[in-house]
Amino acid sequence: MSEKICHLHLKNSMGNKSTLICELVDGSINYTYYSGWSSSGTPLSLSNLQIGYRYGGSYLPVENEYGETKSQFTQRIITMINEDSVSSVVHSVNTEVKFT
Repeated sequence: MSEKICHLHLKNSMGNKSTLICELVDGSINYTYYSGWSSSGTPLSLSNLQIGYRYGGSYLPVENEYGETKSQFTQRIITMINEDSVSSVVHSVNTEVKFT
């Protein structure tokens, strides 16, 4: 069973678009990172974000060590990317889509 935590559209300083999706899958946090904002992008390594050592290492969080809500966890990811990577978040896609 999986639950989408966040779906982020990013751009780097050269205007290159990318997408980062964070999901909770069977109790583990998984990231999918690819080029472009559509589902047909090329897979990228998370290290391409070049998140620095300000946050204890060059990685995104793999556990909720602070007891955060989903929204707080998402905000921590956005802050890490915006403050300490080569890209910035330009849009957070609504993960709570509902149909009537």
